Amino acid sequence: MEEIYAGIPYGRDLMLNRQYSSDTDVKDNGDEPLRTSNRNRCFAIADIGIIPLAFRLFTDDSWAKQLQKEEDKRKKEEKTGGIAEAHLVDGELRFEDDEEEAKKECDPKLKEGDLLPPDLGDIFRTDYYGKPLEEIDRFIKDKTFIAIAPRFGKKFIYRFTSTKAFYVLPPWNPVRKLAVYIATNQYFDYLVITTILLNCIFLAMHKSPAAETAEYVFLGIYTIEMIVKNLARGFILYRFTYLRDPWNWLDFIVIVSAYITIMIQAASPGGGTANLQGLRTFRVFRALKTVSIVPGLKTIVNALLRAFKLLLEVIMLTTFCLMVFALFGLQIYKGVLRQKCVISLPEFVATSSMSIEAQYDAWVKNTSNWYESDGDYVICGNASGSGKCPDNYTCLTDIGENPNFGYTNFDHFGWAMLSSFQLITLDFWEDCYNKVIRAAGPFNVAFFIVVVFFGSFYLINLMLAVVAMAYEEEAVTTEAESEEQEKQIKEKDPLKELANATKAAAKWKPGGKEKSDLGEKVEKPPDTVQSNGKLPEGDAESEKIAAVNGQTLVKYGKGRKPMVKMPSKDSGYSVQSSQSGGSKEKDGDTTSWDSIANKTADSGTGSISHGLLGDLPELPSNAKRQNLVKQQSTDNISSSAIHLEKAGNEEYPVKKKKVGPEIILAYGDGYKPERQKGQLIDRNCPCCTGTSIYTYWLYVQNGVMVIASDPLLDLFITICIVLNTVFMAIEHHGMSDELKEVLRIANYIFTTIFTFECVVKLTALSKFYFSNGWNTFDFIIVIASLVDLGLEDVDGLSVFRSFRLLRVFKLAQSWPTLKLLLTIILSTLGALGYLTIVLVIVIYIFAVIGLQLFSDSYTESVFGEEIPRWNFSDFFHAMLMVFRVLCGEWIEPLWDCMRAADELCMVVFLPTLVLGNFIVLNLFLALLLNAFASDTLDQEPNDEDNRLKLAIAKIRKMCCCCLKPKRSASVGPNDKEDGEASTTTDKDSKDPKAKPQANGTVTSKEEKNKDKVDAAFSTQREEFSSFNAAMKANASDSKAEGAKADGKKGDKNDDQKDKKDEEDKDDDDLALGAEASTMKKKKQGDEDEEEVKEIVVEDCLPEAFYQRCACWQKFDDTAFGKKWYLFRKVMATVIENKIFEGIILFLIGVSSLTLAFEDVYLYTNPTLETALNWLNIIFAVLFSIEMLMKWVGMGFKKYFTQFWTLLDFCIVVVSIASLAAKAAGVDNISAFRSLRTLRAFRPLRAISRWQGMKIVVNALMLAIPAICNVLVVCMVFWLIFSIMGVQFFSGKFFKCIDEDGARLESTVTANKSECLAKNYTWQNSKINFDNVISGYLALFQVATFEGWMEVMIDAVDATDVDEQPRFEAGLYYYLYFVAFIIFGAFFTLNLFIGVIIENFNALKKKYEGSYLDMFLTQGQRNYMNTLKKLANKKPQKTVKRPKNSFQAVFYDVSVSSKFDLAIIVFIFLNMIIMAVDHYKMSDLVTDVLDIMNIVFTTVFTMEAVVKIIGLRLHYFRQPWNVFDFVVVVLSLGGIILDQVLDGLIVSPTLLRVVRVFRIGRVLRLIKAAKGIRKLLFALIISLPALLNIGALLFLVMYIFAIIGMSSFGNVKIESPLDDTVNFQTFGNSFVLLLRLSTSAGWNDILEPLLIEPPDCDPDYIIRSDGSKVESSNGDCGTPWLAYFFMVAYIIVIFLIVINMYIAVILENFNQAHEQEEVGVTEDDFDEFYVVWEKFDPLATQYIKYEQLSTFVADLDPPLGIPKPNEIALVACDLPIMEGDKIHCLDVLIALVKNVLGRVEETEEFKELRAQMEEKFEETFPTRVNNGKMSSTMQKKKEDVAAKTLQRAWRSFKTQKQLRNITKMAMDKSKDDEDKKSKGGALAALGQRLSTALSNFFSGSSRPGSAASARSVKSSDPDAGKTKVNTNTLQMPSVGALYNNQKDENNRDVEL
Repeated sequence: MEEIYAGIPYGRDLMLNRQYSSDTDVKDNGDEPLRTSNRNRCFAIADIGIIPLAFRLFTDDSWAKQLQKEEDKRKKEEKTGGIAEAHLVDGELRFEDDEEEAKKECDPKLKEGDLLPPDLGDIFRTDYYGKPLEEIDRFIKDKTFIAIAPRFGKKFIYRFTSTKAFYVLPPWNPVRKLAVYIATNQYFDYLVITTILLNCIFLAMHKSPAAETAEYVFLGIYTIEMIVKNLARGFILYRFTYLRDPWNWLDFIVIVSAYITIMIQAASPGGGTANLQGLRTFRVFRALKTVSIVPGLKTIVNALLRAFKLLLEVIMLTTFCLMVFALFGLQIYKGVLRQKCVISLPEFVATSSMSIEAQYDAWVKNTSNWYESDGDYVICGNASGSGKCPDNYTCLTDIGENPNFGYTNFDHFGWAMLSSFQLITLDFWEDCYNKVIRAAGPFNVAFFIVVVFFGSFYLINLMLAVVAMAYEEEAVTTEAESEEQEKQIKEKDPLKELANATKAAAKWKPGGKEKSDLGEKVEKPPDTVQSNGKLPEGDAESEKIAAVNGQTLVKYGKGRKPMVKMPSKDSGYSVQSSQSGGSKEKDGDTTSWDSIANKTADSGTGSISHGLLGDLPELPSNAKRQNLVKQQSTDNISSSAIHLEKAGNEEYPVKKKKVGPEIILAYGDGYKPERQKGQLIDRNCPCCTGTSIYTYWLYVQNGVMVIASDPLLDLFITICIVLNTVFMAIEHHGMSDELKEVLRIANYIFTTIFTFECVVKLTALSKFYFSNGWNTFDFIIVIASLVDLGLEDVDGLSVFRSFRLLRVFKLAQSWPTLKLLLTIILSTLGALGYLTIVLVIVIYIFAVIGLQLFSDSYTESVFGEEIPRWNFSDFFHAMLMVFRVLCGEWIEPLWDCMRAADELCMVVFLPTLVLGNFIVLNLFLALLLNAFASDTLDQEPNDEDNRLKLAIAKIRKMCCCCLKPKRSASVGPNDKEDGEASTTTDKDSKDPKAKPQANGTVTSKEEKNKDKVDAAFSTQREEFSSFNAAMKANASDSKAEGAKADGKKGDKNDDQKDKKDEEDKDDDDLALGAEASTMKKKKQGDEDEEEVKEIVVEDCLPEAFYQRCACWQKFDDTAFGKKWYLFRKVMATVIENKIFEGIILFLIGVSSLTLAFEDVYLYTNPTLETALNWLNIIFAVLFSIEMLMKWVGMGFKKYFTQFWTLLDFCIVVVSIASLAAKAAGVDNISAFRSLRTLRAFRPLRAISRWQGMKIVVNALMLAIPAICNVLVVCMVFWLIFSIMGVQFFSGKFFKCIDEDGARLESTVTANKSECLAKNYTWQNSKINFDNVISGYLALFQVATFEGWMEVMIDAVDATDVDEQPRFEAGLYYYLYFVAFIIFGAFFTLNLFIGVIIENFNALKKKYEGSYLDMFLTQGQRNYMNTLKKLANKKPQKTVKRPKNSFQAVFYDVSVSSKFDLAIIVFIFLNMIIMAVDHYKMSDLVTDVLDIMNIVFTTVFTMEAVVKIIGLRLHYFRQPWNVFDFVVVVLSLGGIILDQVLDGLIVSPTLLRVVRVFRIGRVLRLIKAAKGIRKLLFALIISLPALLNIGALLFLVMYIFAIIGMSSFGNVKIESPLDDTVNFQTFGNSFVLLLRLSTSAGWNDILEPLLIEPPDCDPDYIIRSDGSKVESSNGDCGTPWLAYFFMVAYIIVIFLIVINMYIAVILENFNQAHEQEEVGVTEDDFDEFYVVWEKFDPLATQYIKYEQLSTFVADLDPPLGIPKPNEIALVACDLPIMEGDKIHCLDVLIALVKNVLGRVEETEEFKELRAQMEEKFEETFPTRVNNGKMSSTMQKKKEDVAAKTLQRAWRSFKTQKQLRNITKMAMDKSKDDEDKKSKGGALAALGQRLSTALSNFFSGSSRPGSAASARSVKSSDPDAGKTKVNTNTLQMPSVGALYNNQKDENNRDVEL
């Protein structure tokens, strides 16, 4: 047999000697086999350090071995009962087998489908590819074999069952071997992939005959594939067979369904095509097979599947909530949406032909009598505040169908579910919202608030959280695996390198002229080294870094900060920030790539690339050194570089020895080294050196380099890019010819400039030019621009013009944020590659399903001439339709589809939405959020980005005569401040990036921070001077007070600096410790501030004022001055007082409320109007008084330098100004009206006085810089799309419309002139691309998915300027919008979410992190958090069973699980019965439902009664029981009210509300579902934060409602505004803004606000009573204000506030989940104590030691350890108290440790644990009082020792007995020798022996210590089982005393 052996360093993970089973025969010099235990052999082998490992072909011998192994294992288990034996070795316990190993299923490195680990891959023979080999994974329990086969150039493991396939084919059978070979062959895979791709193409070609024919060919190939796999794997019985792989299920179903289809077709030709259609759609799923074959896709799909497990809980919760919402809607809104306005009924007179009822019926059913507007029948309501009918119309119920073709309603459970789902997904929900509010009144907003804020924002974002987390975990595991592999390779590398180096050294001849081997070897990648500018030397690590050619940057440079929290620094790999992207150095500092480039390892051996320094000319060494020193001063090359160069000089052959300029080779990016006098830098390829004019060329090149490397060139180019962008943005529709000419010339100029730049850089940098990505990018753009100039006059090639736009991206070179965004997008695209494939597959599958099911449904017979644009008629449209659904727009296409093809459409649309939108798209976002970390957005630019600053500095230098240098900062004499200031500088210089290099220079980062330090110093100076002033002011006061003031100043100062440090931390990534200490200081500062708050009186005026005017200096010392000071002190105390604050807050609230009354109808209530006027004056006076008080108390300086007080000041001024204007009678002038509008900002003053809201606002304020950064980047990003849109569509959105505003067909009017000639109107769309600003608005609509359909319709139909649009004239313009949605909406808008979440997390750390936490690892932190929870839990006393037998029966029932189950079943049934309810039920159904309701109410009442009798008062101790009780009371109340109200005439709504109480019962299901409880728990944790955010949201909406009311209240009512949707009253404004907060239909609302004359009256408004009143703006809109109002509202509310809401929820969900990931949750503790109660009913907190094993086994995972759990419990070393008892806390802590793994003990950790121990002592006093007697480990040791002694004693007695018996027997046998044969004698001897032994063991008893007896009893694993033999001693196996590995046959006694 052929074998491959390899010597592998011994290690536990590599023990792959599967062949050496536990009982292996090792031949010893040909003698008898030696029996050795596996454990002993391991040690023997470990001594040599080598493990024999072999890949062996699988043969029948291998099969026999597997059978033998199984048999051995079975025998061993029978013998030991699966319990490990223990021995004492040197006082330590040793167990025979490892319980942990026994539990392992497989080796994680050797899973099926994984790569063969590199150490095994190296020794694998290629001729074994595809052949059955013996199993190499020793943990696998099944009988298996493996095959190794290459794919994509890597070796993969395939695993098969070694049982016979189909009962006939063993692995060594030639047929099966061939099948295995084919199934694992890579070319077989490639064939299958090709087939799948071809099949996908044919599936998309719907209804072509070729596709039908090809189908059979594909089916044939798939069938062959299935047969081959079945032969190789077997069918289904064992693991690793064909159908055990879910992917194969997919194939199997597809193939079987295809054959069924063929059979049906053959059986009934021509018939049953409809049934086949469904079966045929299965074929589409073949596209999914690509996933199973391409490895990268599997990661993504695994993430999806992992997400699905978690998602299942979320989906359950969502479905449950949907059902609750649907039930609510069903009860309240059943039939409500059928209410319509009907012309008031005439007087009917009964005739013979028609009764009055019949006439009424006919009148009501006649649709011409219904009121309609905009083609829709208007819904109305009779409730207060609902939509009213016009005059002469009456609102009647139950008229006609429901709106939207009858699909929007709550008439039965199904439709109610669909409508609720529509609300949750926020798709066109404003339609349902408006209709319900019109029909049922504004109070129903409450229902929508719950659905939107809970359903939509919480549940849908939970899905995002779950998917993101799953992806994050998947990413972490894959990354950890790759790290592991790299580690292994690294470990192997040094040996190889050593060997190579030795070989090379042997070959190398020093001083030789010819090129040495080493030289050549190292020279091979000179470019790679140069391109990075790294000088690799010495240790393999830096050589390796250098050789990666920039890839390391890509690989490590993704400064990811996941949205979802992951293990941080100790997760096994370091995440560097994107900017530094570097490697971890030994000292743990993160160095930037630049510094690696410059700072080489000092341990260097001087082996440097020949290409770098080998060709250096000879130089006097001092010159060379001088040159290098100069270089260092600019480039920070460390001192080691000097030795390097010297080494180069001595050891390498030189190039030229002639006199002339010295030629130095360039390196890095080509800009280094800088040229010195008499030098030329060579940047060319080696091939150019031979030419004669080479030196002259170098002179030219070096000359040009001066220009190319000048920062001024960069500045000039940047300015040109900006100008070019501006010029491109100027282009618009209807430009004058002059402007066109200017733009054309500008284009020529810019193209020339950029071409010139390209040529200059190309000349100067030569071969280095293309090593920089930006240069390549520039080059492509220049070429495209030149091509564009050449093709300027050719029509239809405007695509080249779009290339010019890419110049905008050149800004990224000097704009770090944009650069970062681009790099992130590019790096993410790599990761998105596979995800995009999955997304495309999903889109493709659903598109094809839709195509196959509905392609024929969209016909004119259903839709008339207007067939919907969005349909499934061909593949392109189907793809677009699916894309639209993925964007979340599904309800309208679904309605169209249902009109065409009934409810079957839901089968396609809903899965597309759930799978595509919720899962795949969320994964997309998760990936982006991972990549976008806002800390990277805040980062400082690195060196090359500072070229612009250098340029500006250069210009400054040129103008230095004008600009005087800054005076250096001098610091005041106060030592403390001075010291503190210097600490700031220290902290700044601590920044890793600003680390001084070897020669003492500091990188430019330090200079950057210099400004900050300056700033810090200047604040010190101000503080110092004002401090002097304060001292003077306090001169009259006591010294103590002065000292306090001093403390205050210091603290304030401290505080400022702490803020500064925090900022620096964000930028510079300060060490955690530093952050923690600043926090601690800050807290102290705050406390001190609290103490001295009332005493300190600030300076009244700025310092400069005091210096100018000397008289003020003396003022303080005068008598009046002292009184004035005391007066100010009193004022300061008053304004700081909480009561004063409270009064002001109350006044603000009331004054804000008064604003809400000033609506359009105020004139109808003169009393209210007068009252409001007076109140206005009163508030203005009060707030003015407050302002004056603050001026006195705080001083002008402080008052006018704080944001919140400034805000107060502005609002007071506005109030006074508006009052003055009103008094002067000019309040109607628009300027003063807008002033009054500003009063709306009054509520903002509340923020500074409400702590919770202030925190939220501060969080927002801190996020604003990052948000603005992102916003500006988005604007630039969108600018490109906007300019592109202008180039594509400017002036093309004009169309010809008739009087009704409908667009005419292009056949009616072809162009503008024809349109005007026929007296039609030639009109432009309001949203268009005529200029860049309009383009932005259009793109904003597309990005928010509101009004995007209209924009897309216009774009796709556009033909040319002044031409009438034509249906889908430019079909492929859809792709422009798809691209924008992906890059403009998904990427950029999600940046906002990322930024806000990041800021939130940063703030949380700042506010909440305790400083010790900073020093703990993630593992330790988890352990401590879990311990903290432990301290809060105690065992509860169980409710005792009542003594009273009557009560006891009830008690038994109430605590039985069966009773609970029965109740849950009843709740389910109740839910089903409630769902049966529907509109227009028959009387029978109504009666049945009423009876059922009474039945259920009775059942639940009985349950409450039973529990109350059984549990007595304890019933009310549980919150759930209280909830049940409330529901029961409400249900009873409901039934009674139903009966009472039946007789009375009450509005039906009240009845409905009463019915809603029943739904409470359904909520009881939550109690039963643990997963749902966890998710809701996350929400409950979030509530306080959400309340703060909710308050802010309300405030902002309040302000906008007031502004909307005062600005747009008088706007003419035009659709979509109506009597309920408008800004006329506060209520209407608020209801409308609530809807707009989700950006729902904001574009519709914007349009009527833009109304201008002649459509409105600019001078007058018409009041509700019909009178005309003069007004400054009439009933017209204010377009600029409308745009600003709408966009500002949506950005503030939607992007900021609501994203904060989402961020909080995600954060809390992460915490809840993190706890679960840690392994131990609150629920586990609760469950622990529930089980504990059974063992400790009296809550003594102790259980008996004997009960421990059973108790731990009874617990559920993760805390539970199933039996056998002895080893684990012994290992826990639990303390045992007096009376053999164990305390609950000790058990719990031990189990937690067991779950969390061992935690490393650091000092900080010990300190924390000591604190926790103290807390435990307080909580559990009994534990402290009882002394520890022993421990589980000690007990086990005693136990084992006792058993060992017993065995030895037994053995000794047995041996002695045996000797006696044998002697007697032998004597006896001598006597009988003559009488009997020898055989008989032996038989007799055996018989006697056995008799003697059995007598000995049954009759005799042996002494044993009491302790050992107890030990034996307590630790006996079979303690619970009944035993036949009660004797302690049993017949021993003598051999077993010494060798436990014996099998059954060896049990006989050896003599």
